[in-house]
Amino acid sequence: MINPFIATPSRTYASLRGAENDALAADREAVAELRAAIDRVDDVVRENAEALIRAVRYLTGIGFDQFADLGGGRPMQGLDARKLPDLAVVAAHEQPETRWLLIDSDITAITAGRALLRGIAQAEQADLRDTTKVFQAVEAHLDLDRPIAVILGAVLHFLTDQEAAQLMADLWDRLPAGSMVVVTHLTSTGVDPEVVAHGKATYEAQHDIRIYPRTVGEITALAGNFAIADPPSVVRTIEFMPEEGPSPEEAPHFLMWMATR
Repeated sequence: MINPFIATPSRTYASLRGAENDALAADREAVAELRAAIDRVDDVVRENAEALIRAVRYLTGIGFDQFADLGGGRPMQGLDARKLPDLAVVAAHEQPETRWLLIDSDITAITAGRALLRGIAQAEQADLRDTTKVFQAVEAHLDLDRPIAVILGAVLHFLTDQEAAQLMADLWDRLPAGSMVVVTHLTSTGVDPEVVAHGKATYEAQHDIRIYPRTVGEITALAGNFAIADPPSVVRTIEFMPEEGPSPEEAPHFLMWMATR
């Protein structure tokens, strides 16, 4: 059921990338509060999206044709200022036989996914805390006898330490050898603690949900048994397989890693 008076992470994220016309009043209010509380928050979100695009291009380039986008949110269809393609579209362009599964707890994200990514991706509603339901969806749409690339873009910071560890352990147990996991995560490392606390309080008040900024060490530890690729190791999103161009400005960028099963 949709509560129009509470913002959701997927709609807020989409709004920060440019899909504000589809947002509810609560989402627009949340976006306004976040922009006031967090410097260059729009750029941080965009840079997260760009880093994930680079990761998907890399993974398709080395042969991956199965993806599980866990907590993938609402497809954008080029609504952001730079008209960035959705990850499923990137994968399909690079590898036309790609099988893409979008999983999100927000029914509005899943409804949009089914409408906008028809023929490119499958979309199923599930909470990442319910790993049984998550893997029922994975088994229904992907081949667990072959490697799968899992995308966890800006979602693990909504899980407690125990919940995140359980999800990663279940991924390790269920994914076939050769699979890879890509994570982007909100970090508190290198950010003024007062800014972190203010941003966290603002987000939680607007979304009625807890969020857990973590240090670089804590984000690294989330990999568990997975082997983090080095390079690039654990880096800011702007430093993950960067393309040629001007050096980005300093900002509270997300951290990112890619790891192998």
